Amino acid sequence: MSKKTHHLLTASIFLLTLIGSGFWFMMPPIEAKAEKVEKKEDVLPDTSKSVVIYLHTMTLELREGKAVLLTLPLLSQGKPGSYYETIGGVYENDYKTPLHFSSIGHVYMPHSVHLFGNYFIHGVPYYPNGDKVSSAYSGGCIRLSDENAKTVYDFIEKGTPIIVTRDTSLSFEGTELASTTLTSIEMTNLMVAAISLEVLTQDNQITSIDGRSITTRKSILPLLIKDGDSSVARLYASSLGEKTFIALMNQKAEALGLTNTHFDDVVSPVPTTYEDYVRFMTYISTYKSYLRNIPVSK
Repeated sequence: MSKKTHHLLTASIFLLTLIGSGFWFMMPPIEAKAEKVEKKEDVLPDTSKSVVIYLHTMTLELREGKAVLLTLPLLSQGKPGSYYETIGGVYENDYKTPLHFSSIGHVYMPHSVHLFGNYFIHGVPYYPNGDKVSSAYSGGCIRLSDENAKTVYDFIEKGTPIIVTRDTSLSFEGTELASTTLTSIEMTNLMVAAISLEVLTQDNQITSIDGRSITTRKSILPLLIKDGDSSVARLYASSLGEKTFIALMNQKAEALGLTNTHFDDVVSPVPTTYEDYVRFMTYISTYKSYLRNIPVSK
């Protein structure tokens, strides 16, 4: 089976799954059919180092080109279905630090390598009193033994690609370059929600959209996802500054291989393509299923 035939078959199966699951309400009408004009490149380069993390097998590979140099076991990841579920995508390391203090978990994380937002690869975290964290799940980060975390830390350099997947290392290769085929406000709202979950804290108290009452970001997510309340999107964006928030939305789109999707603001339907839309909804269903099951606001 060719790669293109595989992609089309996967998309068809996914859309049938959406219909059966009740998630189909998010699918906007297709406005026009586009011609594919450029072939995408593989995510993994022929040369240079990279890291591939397989969440479904709890393993991590250090690679030189396509050669696997070392395979290491994961100790834990974020609990599937939770709002802190571990992310997927292709990221380039921007920084690492020998000891990072998490302001969310209030723990020290040895040999920390940054992925995206609040997510890191690191060793076993410990509290300020020195006690090690023993939870079965992490807060979303990739947790390794201290020894293996040091190995990964020493291997990774600034700009090293890190692929996180529940499928193959090519799960997030770029979609085909094409003309716009549809616009979707649901895609914008879900991307805003995803950035909120992956970059901002969810349980800290904040001032709500009415400017008076106290709430949390997690508690107002239904207003955005189910009700399409744009004031929630603007409130989330104001936490970082709208330009910074939009830049993170587009960084995330790039990490997911959404070649034809670019966000200009946090409240407008985004021009995209059928393939990009299916890819993004697959990401939400697979890595941010919390958003699919979020209760209707009251």
